[in-house]
Amino acid sequence: GGGGGAKKKKKSGGPNYKGGEGGKAMAVENVLRLVHEAYEVKILADIKDDAADRPRQSFTDFLKSFLVRKYGLKSIATKQLGEIYNSVIAQEAKLERVRCFGLISGMVDKEGWSQGMCDFTLNMLKKVCDLDGRAPNNISEWLSADKEPGATPEAAALAMHEVSRTKVCPLAASDSVIEEIGRLPKNEAGNVIVHNLLMFAIEYHKKSVVKVKSGFMKLFLQHDTNGDGVLELQEFSAMIKNVSSMNDEREICALYEEAAAFEDDDDDTITKETFAELASKYQFECPTEFLDDDPPPE
Repeated sequence: GGGGGAKKKKKSGGPNYKGGEGGKAMAVENVLRLVHEAYEVKILADIKDDAADRPRQSFTDFLKSFLVRKYGLKSIATKQLGEIYNSVIAQEAKLERVRCFGLISGMVDKEGWSQGMCDFTLNMLKKVCDLDGRAPNNISEWLSADKEPGATPEAAALAMHEVSRTKVCPLAASDSVIEEIGRLPKNEAGNVIVHNLLMFAIEYHKKSVVKVKSGFMKLFLQHDTNGDGVLELQEFSAMIKNVSSMNDEREICALYEEAAAFEDDDDDTITKETFAELASKYQFECPTEFLDDDPPPE
């Protein structure tokens, strides 16, 4: 990339929220009502963005603007967001629905949050609604009206199969993963409780990210022909051709420079961790032989 030679530092992980003053927390039923409405409005906004080929707004930015639109004043919205945050932190260990929102928003496990995980989980919610014949603008009403809203087991399994094969998920769900969905808790109607399904989706996405990054590190080590733990341009070029359709040396060289700019030192070499980040960002295809559960060698 172009730039004045300054090294880019890796971002410190996750969204930033502040608790409300004096530890005041919003009543949990009010939090859930707002959360269900936020899911619906975000899914409808994503549908429009996808149709217009615009990048989606991150959930954290969306949540702030959603509350400003709702309350009319930024100062009130900020105060409400602080009270929501306090409520989520107090309740997430007791209530699955609250924990689910905490993870999607990054209020809980901020370091493990990613926009990809957020998109994947909300796409799962939208897909089960589509498959069960529920309109996206009824999501909020459906989630709030029922103590244990559920998706039919068929819709839950098919949603996982389909959504894990789109660009928001690094790894397509295997048959055994899809079978696990049938064993998730059910409501009285025999349907898979939606918040258990969303929690399953969140965990699946997080594990997939780890597995794919680990796979890219193993691939890196195979291309590190002299075993010094870093890649020079020639080794990098051979590897990129292995995992992508890139053939243009100039394009590969620009990618190499981008990766080298992420390193903290001043030489032009790349470590396995940086390559794994870059390969995930560009959604390169990790060869399946590297996608086992073993961690990469140190």
